[in-house]
Amino acid sequence: MEYWKVLIADDEFIIRDGIMSSVDWGDFNMEVVAEAEDGEEAVNLAIRHEVDVLLIDLNMPIMNGITAMKKIKDQLHDCRMVVISGYDDFQYAQEAIRLQVEDYLLKPVNPNQLANILEAVRQQLDQKKQEENYLQQASSQVKRNHKQLRNRFFLDWMTEVVGEEEVKNQLKFLELPQTEPQSLIVMKWLDGEAEHHFFSEQERKQQLEAIQQLLGEDMKKYVHAIFLEGTHWISILIWEQTPADLTLHLEEFIKEELAQHVYAKQIEVEFSSIPAKYSEVKQELNKYMQLSPLVKQSIQYIRKHYRDSHLTLESIAESLHVSTVYLSKMIKQDLGVSYVKFVTQMRLQTAKDLLRTTDLSVREVAELVGYDSQHYFSTAFRKSIGVTPKQYKHQL
Repeated sequence: MEYWKVLIADDEFIIRDGIMSSVDWGDFNMEVVAEAEDGEEAVNLAIRHEVDVLLIDLNMPIMNGITAMKKIKDQLHDCRMVVISGYDDFQYAQEAIRLQVEDYLLKPVNPNQLANILEAVRQQLDQKKQEENYLQQASSQVKRNHKQLRNRFFLDWMTEVVGEEEVKNQLKFLELPQTEPQSLIVMKWLDGEAEHHFFSEQERKQQLEAIQQLLGEDMKKYVHAIFLEGTHWISILIWEQTPADLTLHLEEFIKEELAQHVYAKQIEVEFSSIPAKYSEVKQELNKYMQLSPLVKQSIQYIRKHYRDSHLTLESIAESLHVSTVYLSKMIKQDLGVSYVKFVTQMRLQTAKDLLRTTDLSVREVAELVGYDSQHYFSTAFRKSIGVTPKQYKHQL
């Protein structure tokens, strides 16, 4: 068992010897590691041995006890100090008390009184060590389970188990901004594809974690947090502006690096709306999974090419080797809107993002989202949003 280290500082040998022999130090789990004859020596020995307990006379040569105690306290914040003095000096006592000494004893030292003080000091030291051990264990436990705790918090947030105040406290603990995120990306790992049927539950989790790790590396440039749900869902909360085609980039990145397919959607969020939006997007992605393979391929093609003003239903049909009439019918049947309406919605959503987050002119935004004509773009925007692009930007 490790002993608490004690230093006795007094200029009189007979006093030091008397203190040494007046108690059995082992009874208090203590060991006297050094003795000092003056204040300067007391400081040097205390720091060298990193003592836990200091018994010190106030009236010593070279450096008085009060000065020595201050210097030792500066270096050894947790050192317990017991003052032993031949002077019944109230002023000394007051200053010693300000240094948070454990007790103040007058010479000659009463062995019983000293024993009582040492027992109290030992209990304090033992308790502090116990608390430190507990904190160390707790910290180690938190570190070991940090990933799971972090993930659990985000899932609790998404299901409204925790309130806004608790959310902010947890974000602070996780060293994330306590301001509201700007957007949320929800991804579904498309495990309906043939090769995924051969994965065990454990293999699915490992695969999802591999996707999470890859996303983390690619998203380093943004303040973000990634969390998982089950073996299908990967979500990213982002506290910064991101490019309009970020989801497409992430899907293609995962496909290239891991040969895995995910489908993602990004939406703007506010603190109060995050759980509801998370649920909505999951439902939307589940609906996407139920679409016919042809319509899913069409959507992916449109997402890649909607910025091209020459994109047509014919060009999509040709790339998918089906007739235009059949493709038009399938899109309307599966999505509930026509091809033109679907493409317009996608273009205008990106236009809104660009008007809100950049200083681009209306003409530049129109060109970027696939409109040759600024007039046609403004007409389509007003018809869908209710205001012109200029009015929309001005309102913001």
